[in-house]
Amino acid sequence: MPATSAASLALAARLRDLDDAVVARVIRERAIAPASLRDVFDLAEALLDPAALAIALSGLTRRALAALATAAEHPDGATPAELAARLDRTPDEVLQALAPALDALLADHDAARVIVWPAVAAELAAWPARGLPSAAELRSAAPPAVLAPVDDADRRFLDRGAAERAFTTTTAVTEVVLAVAEAPARLLARGGLSLPDAKRLAAAAGCELDDVTTLTDLAALAGLIDDDAGFTRPTEAGDAWRRGALAQRWSTLAAAWREALPAELVALLAERADSRWGTGLGEFLDWLYPAGGDALLASLRRRGVQADRLGIAVDGRPSSIGRALVAQGAEPAAAVLAPLVPAEVEQVYLQHDLTIVSPGPLAGAIDERLRRVAEVESSGLAGRYRITADSVTRAIAMGETAAGLSQFLASISLTGVPQPLAYLIDETARRYGAVRVGALEPDEAAELGARTGVRSDEPLLLETILVDAATASLALRRVGPHRAVSRFDTDVVLWTLIDARYPAAADEGTTTPERPGRTRSRPAPVVVDDSVAAAVARIRSGSTVGIDGDSAWVARQWELALRGKLSLRATVRLPDGSERSFDLEPTGIAAGRVRGRDKAADIERTLPVSSITALEPLE
Repeated sequence: MPATSAASLALAARLRDLDDAVVARVIRERAIAPASLRDVFDLAEALLDPAALAIALSGLTRRALAALATAAEHPDGATPAELAARLDRTPDEVLQALAPALDALLADHDAARVIVWPAVAAELAAWPARGLPSAAELRSAAPPAVLAPVDDADRRFLDRGAAERAFTTTTAVTEVVLAVAEAPARLLARGGLSLPDAKRLAAAAGCELDDVTTLTDLAALAGLIDDDAGFTRPTEAGDAWRRGALAQRWSTLAAAWREALPAELVALLAERADSRWGTGLGEFLDWLYPAGGDALLASLRRRGVQADRLGIAVDGRPSSIGRALVAQGAEPAAAVLAPLVPAEVEQVYLQHDLTIVSPGPLAGAIDERLRRVAEVESSGLAGRYRITADSVTRAIAMGETAAGLSQFLASISLTGVPQPLAYLIDETARRYGAVRVGALEPDEAAELGARTGVRSDEPLLLETILVDAATASLALRRVGPHRAVSRFDTDVVLWTLIDARYPAAADEGTTTPERPGRTRSRPAPVVVDDSVAAAVARIRSGSTVGIDGDSAWVARQWELALRGKLSLRATVRLPDGSERSFDLEPTGIAAGRVRGRDKAADIERTLPVSSITALEPLE
């Protein structure tokens, strides 16, 4: 018990100095119940619980475990040089191997020694009885023979299939990013996308519903989308990414996929790039992650599915693209892919039926602007778009002009601008703004109990808006022959009317507001579950960072030592300003004072908590 209590005190001190984001990550990764945490002492004890330790150890590779288990054989700590001698590595290699364990707070490393918490050492010592490797086996066991060589005769056929998959998946991920930019996808409380949004993304990407998770996982892995306040939205990186050339977009996805793999696995695949990536990998992963369990293997299996979708491997066989990726990196692999996918085009066919046909994959910047003025009917190798009065109205609301649209379409058209299309643009622009939307002045807003005004010189048009089921959610009220009001914000009212196909515009002199819920202007911060965020705030309020003399901090240290029967050295500030240390065995705490037996003087001392400037465990 004393060793555990001493470790809890030391770990609590370490936790106190960590950033909130790191503390939140540790709570989530170790499945700690947030409601049980009052301060860093509670968190330290929870992290040293066997169940939490098992979770942390399951994510470590054999290399990290070998270094950790070797350090655990030294109860008083070991220097990197001492560990290097046992592991046949350099001290720097030992510290590199230990880095994941140190990040997981399974051990501590001061200026000279690596110290493994006793609870971690006890957990590792119990492994052989559970059928898991001992420290000696972690150091010595060789990896299984895996990845049998495959015939390379049909490489050209394999690469064509891989390039097709790479093209299809990159295009599908692009559509997913665009779809969540248009309207964020709602997340369920239990995890995953809501069914309506998952179906919407599947339709946008042209894939099966079951494939949406694979695509969104890839996009999130590459930092193109993230979760924010219960919704999945694109990041700034996602906005820039979707405008790039296809091979570069694929490169970003592939680089993220490679980065998500264990370094040992990447090295194995690079070393045996001409071998089949099949069932033999399972044996290697079991060896690489001795305590990995089903959850970790399931995560790596997802990476296998993504490798197939990205054309890195086809049915377990690495393509030339995949071989370049694992051996050299994403950019060289993209160079291999580029000649194998259709070249992007910058010219399209404008047709009299108001459709636009692209003879190949359209360049990202042109595709993005075209989507502002047209509806996408199909994307991919040969895109198809359709211009409607509604799409032109939306484009004008987003800042386009009739002249600008006509000039843009003429510049990309192989067939000129058909007369029906030119007429549609001019007529729509003429009618644009028949309905004007703007914020009410404060006095008027208070008088009417509303925020936004809607006006039109066409009474019949305004009456149609008031009775339209598509605008019922705005709760519009008529306040004059040409005017109605709503309690909702201006951006909500404006875009609801535009989506309901009305020629609505912001009041003259007012910039059209961004569609609600579209993209963020900056990347979102790390978002944690509300209960975890509350726990981190509670921990901080119960533990003052960096001040050993804080009364609450001292009191909790004393309580933990009292419970663990751990002797402490207390440094006390005396009335004259000097300091004196006492070696005490805690016997009680109450009313802002602590009691402890002074072994040297054989008396019980009572000290004000406020006078104690530091506490440290005695050996």
